[in-house]
Amino acid sequence: MLKPDKHTDIKYSVVYLLAVMMKEIQVNGIIKYDDLKNSLISKIGNRVNENFSLALSLLYLLGEVSYLADTDSIKAE
Repeated sequence: MLKPDKHTDIKYSVVYLLAVMMKEIQVNGIIKYDDLKNSLISKIGNRVNENFSLALSLLYLLGEVSYLADTDSIKAE
């Protein structure tokens, strides 16, 4: 859902979620996966679940975040 159409709610788009997600990760330094997801749900809404993994995957592919498997956490690079 990178390309919006007339039915797209911008606050649930991958690009917007990516921006909010990156801000949250930078503020916390290292944040658990579930805490990040719950934080976005409380700030934006329950429909975050639809594009959460896509936004996080894009951040990872761009090299902006890394995944810490031992603690199930995300940290900014």
